[in-house]
Amino acid sequence: MLSDNLDFTMDNTSSQMLSASPPPLLLGRPLSDDLSLPRDTSASSGLTSISQLSTGGNRAFTSVPLRRDDSESSRGRRETDDGHSLANTFGTMDRLGDGDDGRVVGEPFSDIHHHGDQQTLKLAPTPLPIRPTTPELPSRQIAGDSRRSDTSDETINPPLSPLHDPSEKRFMKAGVVAGSAAGAGAAGREVLASRGRGVGDEGGREPRGWENVQVDNKWGITSKQIKEDRWKAVKKGAVLYTFITFWLWICLSIFWGSNYRLTSFLPSLTVNLIPLDTPSGDSYLNGPMIQQANYLTSLPSSIVHLKWVVKDPADYPNGLQDVRDSIVAQDAWAAVVINANASSAWTNALQNGDANYDPTGAIGIYFSSARFYQVVLLYIEAIITEELANPLATARAQALRSFIASSTTNPTALTNAARVPQAVGVGFGYTVFDVRPIENTAWAGAAPMEASLIYFIIFAFYLAQYGGIARMKSGLQSRLRFSSMLKLRLGWPLLAYFFLSLWETLIIRAWQVPLNNHLGRAGFVTLWALNYFTIIAAGFAMETALAVVGISWLPFFLIMWIIPSSFYPIEMMPNFYRFLRWTPFYHNVEGYKIIAFGSNLQHRLGLHFGALAGLIGVELIGLPLAIVFERWSMDKSQRKEAQEKREKEEKEREEPQRVEA
Repeated sequence: MLSDNLDFTMDNTSSQMLSASPPPLLLGRPLSDDLSLPRDTSASSGLTSISQLSTGGNRAFTSVPLRRDDSESSRGRRETDDGHSLANTFGTMDRLGDGDDGRVVGEPFSDIHHHGDQQTLKLAPTPLPIRPTTPELPSRQIAGDSRRSDTSDETINPPLSPLHDPSEKRFMKAGVVAGSAAGAGAAGREVLASRGRGVGDEGGREPRGWENVQVDNKWGITSKQIKEDRWKAVKKGAVLYTFITFWLWICLSIFWGSNYRLTSFLPSLTVNLIPLDTPSGDSYLNGPMIQQANYLTSLPSSIVHLKWVVKDPADYPNGLQDVRDSIVAQDAWAAVVINANASSAWTNALQNGDANYDPTGAIGIYFSSARFYQVVLLYIEAIITEELANPLATARAQALRSFIASSTTNPTALTNAARVPQAVGVGFGYTVFDVRPIENTAWAGAAPMEASLIYFIIFAFYLAQYGGIARMKSGLQSRLRFSSMLKLRLGWPLLAYFFLSLWETLIIRAWQVPLNNHLGRAGFVTLWALNYFTIIAAGFAMETALAVVGISWLPFFLIMWIIPSSFYPIEMMPNFYRFLRWTPFYHNVEGYKIIAFGSNLQHRLGLHFGALAGLIGVELIGLPLAIVFERWSMDKSQRKEAQEKREKEEKEREEPQRVEA
């Protein structure tokens, strides 16, 4: 059994041998440079007390007692210049347990007691367990600091043998071991272990960073140890999922609502009917066409149709040119013109046998696909041609009936009519005129009217989001004055938007979208300015939302902000969607159509630029107010965190006192 004080009893032979030996040297050397330790070299004590060397600021390595030769030659071989032996210099504490006596050599002796014929060696208290001399116990493990994995796993298995007097041979062997570097290292580790020092003190240490690495224990998702954390995660996830569901219903309802009754709003799209056929009393087309227009106008909105309006020919003194201009000026979505002399041209072709007669010249359909090509090409053109089928058939029947009645007494007219089969078979037709088309080589220009604004918004979102992250990580968010923060929040986006709008305009031009057809060389610069105003209006809204809702909730505003960028014409939606006229996307698309395709005769670019400037002005008022709110909210949150930290520290200080009480 191990104890702090273990007495070894030696027989008379052993005591005589120790008394006959020369006085031992001082065992150990100070760890520091202070060599002022008193060294007891008297022969009366026999051994140096390890308890004396291990106390105080300076501590000494200890070793086994070495045999001192009286000769100066042997002294020179085993001592250094300062009077210490090599064993003392290295300070080894290796244990020599392979002898017959079974005693571990190198234990720190604290004192020697004389009891008659026997001497008792009393060991100083040490955390190093000493192997008992009883042969029943197994091999022991070198004790040290439990935190040291390099020493706690070393095991020495010395042979078990009864303790008896150390022989001269064993003293010599101890000196050799003490002079080795390995012995010095082992001694250093054992002394550090006996001091009770941890990793990081002088001596051996663990690899760099070992002390600061803390790895949390891992648990299963259903473990009781993470019950509180699991419940917090569930609550936060439930709140987030509930809000996502709520926001999904709002956003998708707004978008789907714009298309829910799309065809029922087609009657709001106006088609002008202009009867220019003369003389009107002899026209085969005016009557059926006007009758059809009035009929369609009287239909309920549940039936798919367009809104037909019969116009007075006097409103178009310049004829077809005035009709084209009215379409470009967006007075109507389309115009159907009964060309002048359409009926008389058909009659003359039959009577004279004019093989060059073209039935499609009777009616002209005018529209501008660049105004909104999805609506014009998909709905308006198709519906107009369908609604013209009945009046054209009626007009053709009336004309043939009249011609046959007049030619019964004129065989020559029938012979000439046989030369114009297209006049007999078709009679009257129509020709489509797209006054502002998207040319086949310019369909890349359709992209800015669709998805490009979505990318614009996303770019502005990233600038706002990562700008906020950069300010938080750098510490500027809480350290800048209000004036400096406002300048930063305005100046950096304006600079970034300037070049982003330039890149977007260059991409449009690189794909051969015509920008010079209607504004000349100013087209490119005008579009660049339009894009710059648009991204400022869209981006400052992002910055304002960031200041109000924070980075975590900013993506939800992004979803709402994307919705107005892709809608059908406002005329085809309920009155609720009139607010889209105040969004920057509407004015960007309309302005782009004017620059690239000349879709508006009045060139209302000033109106669109003015609307964008007004939106920017409102945001320049709202953004500073939002920053004030952001700083107030942030300061409030910091004060709350500091208060919670103080309360936690006070609670931790009170806990030990409560336990002691």
